[in-house]
Parts: sequence; C-alpha cells; structure tokens
Amino acid sequence: MKKTKIIPETLTENHQPKHIKDLIPDPQNARKHNPRNIGMIEKSLHDVGAARSIVIDENNVILAGNGVIEAAAAAGIENVRVIEATGNEIIAVKRSGLTDEQKKKLALFDNRTGELAEWNIDVLKAINIEIPLDDMFSEKELNKIFDIETPKNAILNETFEIVIECQDESQQAITYENLIKQGYKCRVLTL
Repeated sequence: MKKTKIIPETLTENHQPKHIKDLIPDPQNARKHNPRNIGMIEKSLHDVGAARSIVIDENNVILAGNGVIEAAAAAGIENVRVIEATGNEIIAVKRSGLTDEQKKKLALFDNRTGELAEWNIDVLKAINIEIPLDDMFSEKELNKIFDIETPKNAILNETFEIVIECQDESQQAITYENLIKQGYKCRVLTL
C-alpha cells in the first residue's frame, strides 16, 4: 500500500512556501520598518507590482525582505514563488508590461524605501557581539548608529599614528624625507 504524504495546503510537495503566511519573519531583523517605510513599499506594490526578490533560508525564515513581506500582506499579495539558489548566481526578476513611467518609479521606489527603514539598535548591537560589523560599517558609522560620541583625538581602527603640523609645504617635504630615512612608514596629507 502506497503511503500518502500529507503536507500543508500552502506548501509545495518539497515543502517550499507558496503563501506569505508560510514565511517566518527574522527574529533578529536589524531593520525597523516604520509606517512610512511600509506604506511606501505598499504603494510601490500597488503602482508597479512586485519586482524585488526576498531571501529565505531552508526553514522559510526571512533573511532579507521582512518589510517587503509586511507590505505585500497589506497590499493583498499573498503568493510566493521560490527559486532555489546557492549564491553562485544572481537571480534577476524580469518584469514586463511596465510603462516608461512605471519603470522610473520602480527604480526610485526601490532605492527610496530602503532609506526610510531604520536600524534596530538593540538587535544590531547583539549581532555586533556575535560577528564583527566592520566590513559593513566604518567605526564612525557604528558610533553614529549606536549614538557613541567619538572623542576628537581618538585613534580609529587600532592604528597608531602621529600628525605633525608643518608651517609650509617645504617643511612638510623635509620632515617627510627625514622620517622615511629613519624607517617610518609615512604618507603626506594636506588638510
């Protein structure tokens, strides 16, 4: 006797979601989506339709696109199409039937909506403990996000430098040459 697999109606046979309710918001989402941000994404979905992919993991947890899914639900878009990927290729969403105006609006919506989201400081700080964020943010950017005032004379990135103020370009050249001769690694700056 052949066994029949029983799977939720909203999942495909290989357990891929086909409805947004099957997706799980990222519990560590470092972005906060305020009403203006979600509202603009929703307007974009109404005006030009869905055009950007989201990223989910093998457990259907949303890694990127939490705000898009929230806005899609508000816009009445419920269906999900999953494309399996390993990260070795770019997935392009090809849209057709857009007017020139819609194409321009789509590009602007895509860029503007990202600007309207905010960082969830507590989550970002927790992530920063687990993994270093210095390849995504400069120390100055993290200090601004975390509202940490950088002292005026702070040395960033664990380098040890000295700044010598010269009276003119000639003195700068002589000082530079002397330090190079003594084996110091130098660079000339004009501020």
